[in-house]
Amino acid sequence: MSKLYTFSDYDGYMSLKLNFETWLIIVYFLRPFILKISTIQMGLGAKSDSVSGLKDMVYPDDFGFFMAFAATIPVLLLMFAYVKRKPGASRLVRKIWHAGRTLLIATAVLNVVILFVPSVLGLAYSINILGWVQLAIALYIIFYLFTTQRVKDAFADFPKDATKTAGR
Repeated sequence: MSKLYTFSDYDGYMSLKLNFETWLIIVYFLRPFILKISTIQMGLGAKSDSVSGLKDMVYPDDFGFFMAFAATIPVLLLMFAYVKRKPGASRLVRKIWHAGRTLLIATAVLNVVILFVPSVLGLAYSINILGWVQLAIALYIIFYLFTTQRVKDAFADFPKDATKTAGR
């Protein structure tokens, strides 16, 4: 346990928890799923005009929406590792968790790329104002993930195996 963080910053396994800002970033990256679930909930499987309009404002074409789903794969891997983050976890889970910051940065970069793909492919002629806002958010997220020590420390920390700590 570090002197930089309070006792409440650690989970039951004495591993550093993700802070609120990192969770906010994860939720932001999962917005395609949130929009899709909202569409299903509000329209009961059919397209609801209000939610469909919101989806169209954020993702003007279905190709961009599909690409946004694909860009969430690194975050989904991270969520898998978070659920399995406990003593005795497999080596794969540990590797995914330790690469968490890199996975989030990769997702942010993919979000930037997605903004420009429709223009490059000729599907759209310009980026709308919401696209520029998303670009600013993605660039801020990249900056935050690179510069915040808490994020680095949280992904470096993983619960120790009970058998390894008992032998000390």
